[in-house]
Amino acid sequence: MMTENNRLVECNRDWTGITVIGNKGKPIFLDYSQIKEIRFGYYTESKLFSKKTSEKIEICAEGMKSPILLLKQMDRDHFDQYKQEISKFAKDNKIRLIEFD
Repeated sequence: MMTENNRLVECNRDWTGITVIGNKGKPIFLDYSQIKEIRFGYYTESKLFSKKTSEKIEICAEGMKSPILLLKQMDRDHFDQYKQEISKFAKDNKIRLIEFD
């Protein structure tokens, strides 16, 4: 469900699942048991003559070919809040959290 404040990530009330808005704008609900690991880091996107580096959150879940990728430029206003919430979610549910540069 897309909330009224258009957030890309929403943890449920009991902190056992998260809803992420996927690439095509469809919400994806993930239970904590489906998530293998979460990574914070940087993502460099190369365009024709330029490179743009952005902070990223990567969510690796069972049954998905590739991780869910959230980039800071997708939602600058809430990105740091997403990182805090996802860190708490990972810690509460004993999900491996990797932070790298």
